[in-house]
Amino acid sequence: MKLILTSLCTVVLASACATTGLNQADRLALYRANAGDPVGSIRKWNNNVQWRVLSDDALVVWVRPNEAHLFEFRTRCIGLRSARTITISNFGGLVSSRFDTVTITAPVSASSSRNGCRISSIRPLDMRAINDTKRDMREAQTVERDPDTVIEPLE
Repeated sequence: MKLILTSLCTVVLASACATTGLNQADRLALYRANAGDPVGSIRKWNNNVQWRVLSDDALVVWVRPNEAHLFEFRTRCIGLRSARTITISNFGGLVSSRFDTVTITAPVSASSSRNGCRISSIRPLDMRAINDTKRDMREAQTVERDPDTVIEPLE
């Protein structure tokens, strides 16, 4: 069932984005379609974590070059879209959903979520499927018309 859903999502996203690339809503849909079941916690990684904001309530965190997790928040994480740096809390080397938070450390504004944004779920991502979909979409953008094709004028 997940394969069918992922394939359907891939087709829809590829056709919708063949000429314009992924917008934020499409990127969020792609990551959610390729996310596994929620896990309670993940082991802490080194301090040089890579991350990408998907929306006000979702963030991708790469713990290793080919291993990433989708962090989702129950409510909007105000200021996340403009954040340049964040911290992710942990206890005993584990980042846990429902207990740990993502805090915006720069730029901090009056409207930023000062107490941090509580992580409501952590889901492992199938980065191979995500990268394949992105590559397929790029390939769709580079298809050339056969030069021998006769084009009839529009009336």
